Amino acid sequence: MAKIKNSKNNRKFYIKLSILVVLILLPFIIFRDRMYVITTQSMSPTLNVGDLVILGDKSPENIIADEEEGDILILRGPEYFYEKGFDPIFWGNIKDVPIIHRAIDKKKIGNKWYFKTKGDNNLVADGGYEFVNKTDDYDFFVIKYNDSEVIYISETEVLGIVVFIIPYVGYISIFFPIILAIIIGIMLLYLILKIFKYEIKIIKIKNGND
Repeated sequence: MAKIKNSKNNRKFYIKLSILVVLILLPFIIFRDRMYVITTQSMSPTLNVGDLVILGDKSPENIIADEEEGDILILRGPEYFYEKGFDPIFWGNIKDVPIIHRAIDKKKIGNKWYFKTKGDNNLVADGGYEFVNKTDDYDFFVIKYNDSEVIYISETEVLGIVVFIIPYVGYISIFFPIILAIIIGIMLLYLILKIFKYEIKIIKIKNGND
C-alpha cells in the first residue's frame, strides 16, 4: 500500500510541475509576437540588456515626443534609415532587427507623421551623423553631427510603443528554444522510464569510517 501511495504522490508532483512549467511558458508562447528583448545599452538606464518589453498599439497622432517623457518606439528596423542615406556601418550593418528608441520630436508632412528618435544612452539623435573622413580600416575617422539633417522616420515604420517592461526576463526569451528542448527532454525521459517501469534510486554509499 505504501508503494501505491508513493506512486500517486509522485504522479501528483509531476502533474503540478507540468502545470507550473506550462503557466510559466504560456505567456512567451501567446505574446511571442509582441515581445522584444533588449540586446544593447543604447536605451540604458531606462532599458537594459536582458529586459523584456511588450509592444502596444498607439495611433501616430497620439504618440508623445519628448526627450525625457516621450514614448519609446519599436521601429521595424534600420532599412528606412539606410534608404535615406544613413551609413549602415553605424549600426553594424544590421538589417531586420527592430530598433527600440525614444521619440523626441515629431512632425506631420502631408498625411503622415514622422518621428525623430534617439537612444537615452546615445549622445545624438538617430541618423544625424556621417563620416567626414575615415581610413579603410577605420583606424582613424571623423564624424560630423548635424541636428538639422536628422532622419525623421515615417509612421509606417513604427510597429508600436513599449507599454510594459520586465527586467531581465528577456534572457528566458533569448534561450527559450534551449529551455523548451530541455523541458521536453526531461518529460520524455520521465515517460519512457514510466512506460518501461524503470526506477531511479539514489543510494548513499557509506565508507568504512562511517
